[in-house]
Amino acid sequence: MRPSGLFLLSFHIGEEVRYLDEWWGHDVDIDFRFLAPSTVAGLLEEAGFTVTMRRERAPYPHEADTRRGYLLARRT
Repeated sequence: MRPSGLFLLSFHIGEEVRYLDEWWGHDVDIDFRFLAPSTVAGLLEEAGFTVTMRRERAPYPHEADTRRGYLLARRT
């Protein structure tokens, strides 16, 4: 990524891991790892980014019942 480039990251907020073996009518083998915004922001900063925006939101009615996190970071 170029210096001053932007990176937008979205994720589910929490500390759990959800395993699915069926999704939308298909057999799958997948883990969803939920993340703490402060942890993700810290990792971005350690990797040379400056976090410029943080947002959280509740799920929309048609989504899984989890909070969403968004971080916008700039490469320094």
